[in-house]
Amino acid sequence: MSGEISPWLRVLREGEHARARLVCLPHAGGSASFFRPWLAHLPGDIDLLAVQYPGREERFNETHIRCLSSLAERITQALLSLPTGPLWLFGHSMGAALAYAVGVHLEAAGVGAEHVFVSAHPPPHRQPSSDLHRQDDDALIADILRQDAEATGLWANPQLRALFLPTLRSDYQAIETWRPTRLDRLAAPIDVLLAREDTDVSLDQAHAWADLSEHAPDIRLFDGDHFYLKQQPRPVIHHLLQRTAYLQGDLV
Repeated sequence: MSGEISPWLRVLREGEHARARLVCLPHAGGSASFFRPWLAHLPGDIDLLAVQYPGREERFNETHIRCLSSLAERITQALLSLPTGPLWLFGHSMGAALAYAVGVHLEAAGVGAEHVFVSAHPPPHRQPSSDLHRQDDDALIADILRQDAEATGLWANPQLRALFLPTLRSDYQAIETWRPTRLDRLAAPIDVLLAREDTDVSLDQAHAWADLSEHAPDIRLFDGDHFYLKQQPRPVIHHLLQRTAYLQGDLV
């Protein structure tokens, strides 16, 4: 990959003869490191990049961006600076909304993604109204723990709570205030990944992603809750590879 990489993108792996580039967009409060475990399960000829939003990890001292449309525009510019080649977008939760928005921008620029995967989030026109970013700290953290009980230790620590809460609140504001006035249909397929125990996204909402693509979405259910992919990265990646026609049959 020639030139200096944008701070918006963390290169987790790149090769000289990669067949495709998988770009992952994290959830609210998440960072690029969330997708590092995928390296152990992704074939070596697939480049893996993860978006790094400002205000976390190596970008901790940068100002948060509280507008999802602005985030999508900046991410798109970073991706447009990369060499051309087959591109897959995978977004989880808030990242799913961004994957769609970035997909729209890329297609407008004439370099659309080959495939867009949206995980654990309804399409924008079916997203329920909420204002947790305006509520007190306890309400915001309670919503996170409802989705991810494993995070209890993190939010029980006063120092870590003070450190990470501004990032979380900013991301919640970005997704909760995102109400695009125009809903473009992607030429690329949109596939939906859901967890059976995730009460935040219904099957009916998942089917509504069909309104935003020229292709009927494939909807795949996985065991687990909102953060199902933490427990089973290998089946998730296996599914992505099958859906992109990279993989035929079972993964050995």
